Amino acid sequence: MRAFVRVLVVMMTVGVLGAGAVTAQHGGAEWLEAANQQFMDYFAAGDADALGMRYTVDAIYMPPNANPIEGREAITANYKETTAAGGTLRLTTDEVEIFGDVAHEVGRYVEEAADGSHVDHGKYIVIWKQTEDGWKLYRDIFNSNMASSND
Repeated sequence: MRAFVRVLVVMMTVGVLGAGAVTAQHGGAEWLEAANQQFMDYFAAGDADALGMRYTVDAIYMPPNANPIEGREAITANYKETTAAGGTLRLTTDEVEIFGDVAHEVGRYVEEAADGSHVDHGKYIVIWKQTEDGWKLYRDIFNSNMASSND
């Protein structure tokens, strides 16, 4: 009888935890599509200030082949340099999991220059935080799928 009760408790625990994981992966991420569209619109407009406001005050932005950029002000300054030439960014979300006031997103990106030529494509991971001002990027890392120009 004790063995049966133990098995039952384990099965119930796995069932409860598994149900939570399904909810975390598939529910409540409607805000993300709108947030990413807004980010792409700001990028296309070259609006570095608006891009910077999408990040938390203590965010860390980790572009490839560079040191991490820490804090909203430094991230905004970086976008002022990198978006000055114009262009577009397409984000495709492949996975989202939400855990209370934190979420992570895994996706792919394509960047094109103002003339429509291909600049880069790759993948990214973002950790989002729910703040008083809505969901903000807290950690942002990406890397290219293109061959290095040093090869």
